[in-house]
Amino acid sequence: MDEPATNSGVIKIRGASQHNLKGIDVDLPRGKMIAITGVSGSGKSSLAFHTLYAEGQRRYVESLSVYARQFLDQLEKPEVDLIEGLSPAIAIEQRTGAGNPRSTIATVTEIHDFLRILYAAAGVPHDPETGEELSRMSTADIVKRLSNRPEGSRLILLAPITTEGDAKGMIGDLQRQGFVRVRVKGEIIELEAAEEAWPEDGGEVEIVVDRLVVKEGVDSRMADSVEIAIRICGLEVRALMQNRGAERWEELAFATSYRNPKTGFELPLLTPKHFSFNSHLGACEVCHGLGTEAFCDPFLVVPDPSKSLSAGAVVVWSKVSKKKKGWNQLHIEALAGFFGVSLNERFDNLPDNFKQALFYGTGDTKIEVPWEKEGTIVLWKKEFEGVCKQVERLYRETESDGVKRAMGRFMTSRECKACEGKRLKKEYLAVTLRGEGGAKGIDELCSTPIDEALDWVRTVEVLDDRKEAMKGVLAELEKRLSFLDEVGLSYLTLDRASGTLSGGEFQRVRLATQLGAGLAGVLYVLDEPSIGLHPLDNERLIQALQRLRDAGNTVVVVEHDEAMVMAADQVVEIGPAAGKYGGELVAQGTPAEISKLDTPTGRWLQRGVSKVNSRKRKSAFELTIKGPRENNLKGEDVIIPLGQLVGVTGPSGSGKSTLVDGVLRRALARRFHRAKDEPGKHDGIEGLEYLEKVVIVDQSPLGKSPRSNPATYTGAFDLVRDLFAQLPLSRQRGYKAGRFSFNVKGGRCEKCQGGGAIRIDMHFLPDVWIECEACQGSRYNRETLDVRYRGKSIADILEMTIEEGREFFGAVPRLSVIMNTLFDVGLGYVRLGQAANTLSGGEAQRVKLACELSKSTPGHTLYLLDEPTTGLHYQDVQVLLRALLRLRDAGHSLIVVEHNLDVISVCDHLIDLGPGGGVRGGNIVATGTPAEVRKCEMSLTGKALQDYTS
Repeated sequence: MDEPATNSGVIKIRGASQHNLKGIDVDLPRGKMIAITGVSGSGKSSLAFHTLYAEGQRRYVESLSVYARQFLDQLEKPEVDLIEGLSPAIAIEQRTGAGNPRSTIATVTEIHDFLRILYAAAGVPHDPETGEELSRMSTADIVKRLSNRPEGSRLILLAPITTEGDAKGMIGDLQRQGFVRVRVKGEIIELEAAEEAWPEDGGEVEIVVDRLVVKEGVDSRMADSVEIAIRICGLEVRALMQNRGAERWEELAFATSYRNPKTGFELPLLTPKHFSFNSHLGACEVCHGLGTEAFCDPFLVVPDPSKSLSAGAVVVWSKVSKKKKGWNQLHIEALAGFFGVSLNERFDNLPDNFKQALFYGTGDTKIEVPWEKEGTIVLWKKEFEGVCKQVERLYRETESDGVKRAMGRFMTSRECKACEGKRLKKEYLAVTLRGEGGAKGIDELCSTPIDEALDWVRTVEVLDDRKEAMKGVLAELEKRLSFLDEVGLSYLTLDRASGTLSGGEFQRVRLATQLGAGLAGVLYVLDEPSIGLHPLDNERLIQALQRLRDAGNTVVVVEHDEAMVMAADQVVEIGPAAGKYGGELVAQGTPAEISKLDTPTGRWLQRGVSKVNSRKRKSAFELTIKGPRENNLKGEDVIIPLGQLVGVTGPSGSGKSTLVDGVLRRALARRFHRAKDEPGKHDGIEGLEYLEKVVIVDQSPLGKSPRSNPATYTGAFDLVRDLFAQLPLSRQRGYKAGRFSFNVKGGRCEKCQGGGAIRIDMHFLPDVWIECEACQGSRYNRETLDVRYRGKSIADILEMTIEEGREFFGAVPRLSVIMNTLFDVGLGYVRLGQAANTLSGGEAQRVKLACELSKSTPGHTLYLLDEPTTGLHYQDVQVLLRALLRLRDAGHSLIVVEHNLDVISVCDHLIDLGPGGGVRGGNIVATGTPAEVRKCEMSLTGKALQDYTS
């Protein structure tokens, strides 16, 4: 009997035609680690994510009920003839973390849940003001004290409560809970007869929880009764004890809450919710657990201090009627008069005491404001609220979305002053546990690097009576922290917000979560998990993926990293080129077999050092970042030579992105674009006078709308529309350039509104897009399509590849420049009208580079690039490097944050940070040419360069 396909040992794919795939047939071995590689745009993601993962997910969702399906995102059925042997699939893609500001590494991995349990059960509270340790009696302590009495002693357990509301109602509630007696004013009475003796609201009644005799075997019942008493009152358990043979009853009280008798400070019984910044019990009352608070930034209120008050320096109130002055304008004039300053003086020349009053008010001091009322000038004496205070008040109090948006333009966030960004109330921050490195509160532990937190968890001291209960919690914490450490995230802290992680970092956080899940028989599909890792950090990530494989899973990685590809059990190469020239199965086999083939990946694995020749350039000018101290940066001045390709390198977490993005980019954005984001801590930047412009070239999509495409982004489509508007038929009919836009009424097809396709809502099935019947997918109406240039309509132009457009518009100078530049950066296969959301990150980045290369930009431009080789095959990296060097040779400066040794080896100058990540990073380890950095023994990048060139 034949074995079922699901157990055949392979995932059988036949006729995969998704996107540019050309009906490929491939068998992927189950339970192995498979690397899918190929040039950018060849169809790797189409096979891995849009075929394998999409079908695995679709089959799972379709197995659910119609009711359940409506709550899940459903992927459309991929274009494939057959897939057999498919396991349930999990995709771990390269996307940034959740936008939720409450989401952190600790919450995403559920480490925070276990920490909350640990601190609630085993933490040692302290008075937050005096630092004195607080103690309380646990259930075990109370039982031990009571059971030590002579055998035969009588015991009555009491739980004090405060009376509130109707006596009859309270008595009824207690009876329903099973209680029979209470003690009122020292006398024990039956609940049935207690109504007359019941004290008024605010009085005290003691519930008789249990009556026992001390003897062998009673401890279990006594412990249960003590627990009930604690649940009822929470603060104190009382007992009446009569020793055997004695007549007198002794009254005992046991504090079950934490209390400092000197200061009166008291804590309730600790629960995990007290350590959650998502619960009102533990969250800081000012920031509500966010760790930040919104405030009005004076920089945003007066963005251009060279203006005077009369010229509208205060942009919040700049729109003032010229005929009649508004109330706010009169306030400013009155305030200026009060301080004796001129309304026509530059704002930056005004005295500090006036600026302080303008932004934050005059306090109790009143100023006279002249106000015209019924033709008479009336002097109003009034305190001046202050612009910033008014903006903050309106932002918080308004119910109007419009006002909130308007005021939000002047608001930014800062660390909460009440909790100092720690999110919790101070009394719960003062609960500590001792481990390696000393006693730490939950906030201190979460703010240490993951590898240090792991060492602390392994050595944490827990009281003997709680060790057994906490054994499982500590084991789970150690396991989850170990997984984060294994995937190369040891430099991050647990309180790091998910939204601040790079795509690669967030992907590895999710990978660590999956390692902890312990699943088997699953198909994992990962998108370049090595992104953001230094070459020397890769080995541990590879070991983590192999552990996932060894647990009985199939691991498919879309990869370009040489070490990752060589570690795979099998390599699948898609190509040979990109777009319509790709989509074929070029080769399949072991890494050793692939490296012997004459294919793009085979040649890459055989190659030596980078083939791009770059003559190192000298610099006449420098940019100096003075004293950068953001995150782990240690305040050393950073000198960046201009007119060169400068690489910022170092291990993961060494401070590269903090320096380039957090400090430099934000400071330049404020200087050149009046941006809202505040730059990281530094003392200033020298050499800005040499720059005319700053451009960020990243891998983000070209536009938010799928209507954006390479032609619209580069400006080529504007030139095409102008060209069509000049044609004889267009002039005859009065068509302007707008007629040839698919985004506005007039020339577009109105049935699909220029989309070319119409969406059909299938309710509980994935939505279906069908070609528009009216325009047959062309986007335009018939009259617009009548206009032709050299036999081609505007729709035909959008369907051309860039290579075809290059030949077609060869005689149109401005268009020819753009087309040639797009072709030179390796995008000849991309259609001019291809939707931006279908371009890979590498393709989008090269469109942006081509856009810059095609401009004749005057002056000196600084280009900032963060890991530009993400998603690029070795062959694509060579094209990217040539484009970067063209920009440099045109007299511009480029700064790249990079781990790719092909790029690093070509740079004119390197700034290597380290020597490690997190607290062990942030220092300048080496600077100079790649050859000079290679000689530095402390530099991990230098060591990687030695291995690369050898």
